[in-house]
Amino acid sequence: MSKSYVIEVGDDQAGLIIREEGEHEYLFHAALNEYSALEGRRFANPLLAERAAIAHSVSRRRRRASGRVAEAFAL
Repeated sequence: MSKSYVIEVGDDQAGLIIREEGEHEYLFHAALNEYSALEGRRFANPLLAERAAIAHSVSRRRRRASGRVAEAFAL
């Protein structure tokens, strides 16, 4: 029997992790394009998958914010 968990970040359903019977790790399946970088990654447990999704989200926000600052200085 497989086990699955929905991974949420804020209001976003980032993805789903599934551990098939006989497997030791969960496989991440992105539900949103923003989390496609995590697609196919394996995690030992749901908490690690959730932490990775949160870290990915924070990183994306920081990159977008720094891009906006760079654009403002380029003007």
